[in-house]
Amino acid sequence: MDTNVIYCGDNSEVMRTYVMDNSVDLIYADPPFFSNKQYEVLWGDGYELRAFEDRWKGGINNYLAWMEPKLRECHRVLKETGSIYLHCDWHASHHLKVLMDKIFDDQLVNEIVWKRTSAHTGEGLMKAYGQVHDVILFYRKSEKYTFNPQYVPLGKDYVEKFYRFVDKNGRKWTASDLMASGTRNGESGKLGVE
Repeated sequence: MDTNVIYCGDNSEVMRTYVMDNSVDLIYADPPFFSNKQYEVLWGDGYELRAFEDRWKGGINNYLAWMEPKLRECHRVLKETGSIYLHCDWHASHHLKVLMDKIFDDQLVNEIVWKRTSAHTGEGLMKAYGQVHDVILFYRKSEKYTFNPQYVPLGKDYVEKFYRFVDKNGRKWTASDLMASGTRNGESGKLGVE
């Protein structure tokens, strides 16, 4: 497989043609979400309108039949130390998890909840909670997978504001409760710090 090249086309066909077995370290996949909607996006300088449909004749079974060969190719090309992040939402995440469990032999590492908006009511006449998150299914090819934790230093102002306590070894820490902000009545409202 050549590097620094953009391959266009169906990803399962491209992978079958150009990508060797066990040769990829990391895959991030952001497929259609099975939303059954049409999308229009203004692109670039705002003059170009791009549109695509996320509609599936035949329903969820056809969507999964379309996804399965793509995910199988992803599994084939991953190294034993590799992993995949599959981005989806509430429309099909539960179906995709079952499919991924089958293809990746139950090698789920995490189901990552990505909050993409604040709380709001659902569509229509307030008959549902708002959809506020997407899901990223994180699977490994084997137990030998590579995971590099990411650390970002906290700002000095943030540490001073939220990490007010110091343990006997001089390490700063914060106390958190399990209650909603502003709720401080009764025994359960105490922080437990003297």
